[in-house]
Amino acid sequence: MNPALRLIVVLGCWMGTPGTPGEAASPADTQITCLSIRVNRGTEPFDLFALDFSSLPDRINGELFPVWGADRYTHGALLTLTDLAWFEEVRGNLLLEIPLQDDDRNGVPDFFEVRRAVLWQGSGIYQLQGYGSGSVEARWTRAAGDATGTCVLNLKINPFQSLAVFTHRFELLEYRGRLSYANGPREIEGYVELHGAGRPGARWTGPVRLHRTPEAPAVELILLPGAWTNEWDQPLPYPTNHLVRDVRTATNYAGYFDFEDGEPATPEPDYLTWIWTVADPNDTDGDGIPDLSEDPEALPGPVRLWIRKQGDAWELAVESARLGLCQVFEATNLENPFWQPVLTVPLTNASQTILRIRPGASPRFWRVRVD
Repeated sequence: MNPALRLIVVLGCWMGTPGTPGEAASPADTQITCLSIRVNRGTEPFDLFALDFSSLPDRINGELFPVWGADRYTHGALLTLTDLAWFEEVRGNLLLEIPLQDDDRNGVPDFFEVRRAVLWQGSGIYQLQGYGSGSVEARWTRAAGDATGTCVLNLKINPFQSLAVFTHRFELLEYRGRLSYANGPREIEGYVELHGAGRPGARWTGPVRLHRTPEAPAVELILLPGAWTNEWDQPLPYPTNHLVRDVRTATNYAGYFDFEDGEPATPEPDYLTWIWTVADPNDTDGDGIPDLSEDPEALPGPVRLWIRKQGDAWELAVESARLGLCQVFEATNLENPFWQPVLTVPLTNASQTILRIRPGASPRFWRVRVD
């Protein structure tokens, strides 16, 4: 083989921190998690009564929904107690405490993440027409990776006596997927594709339009009203929502997400309150701010490394919209490369020759970094 034809193989370029690719943004990871819990009908050991949850006054939809300002209680439900022998129904209500700690600080309470196991015993209060009121002992169990688990509710008449103990199956509603986006000077346009965790076939897709807030453009984004669709092509409209970057983790965003109706299969709006999180690894200029938040006019253009033959030698040249110090690294083996710095040169032009190379018998490889 002609040595001149084996001389140069260009691996790539980067800007800012080493290892940060100077290329178009890859999709960001995204997740949306409902703060309501779907609780199926509960039964007690003697099959005399059944207990149903709902957020609707006239229909049963299984929703244990979030509440605010209810002391330590975080969730509530309207109750329907059914006498299975006489099919008589009694109405009531319930408040329960659900743990909201977020140990990994990703914006989602650990209890609501499907990937985490749950073993929790909490308390609550209830009221049922004709039966009075009392306290509740609630025991929640769920295996990591399983969207469904078991909840056992002990409705206490007094500290020493139970009205009944009901066993329910419950389900978390979580969707995970990708956010693809293009960052423009006025608007960030994107597209989400989300799949239901632990629910094969469940799928949400749709457009995303974001604006950077004038007050904190690198921290807070405004999601403009729009709609996604589910696997049945039912619309999931949403109003304006906000997405806030966690400056402690730099790459993570989180925010409450309100749907006009989070469960279109039911006849009335329900399952309204969710948490939306985004993890964006893209940081073209290496300043610690993800590209999702960056003003594109402030981002450097792409870096190109190219070669050309001049007489009996080859010239290595770089094109960069950002001028600064250019470091050249060389390796002789790509299977286990050791990138040896060989040259540092200031870039004074958008296109500049940085190295002149003579042909050799062994292949050599180059990459550059622009700071």
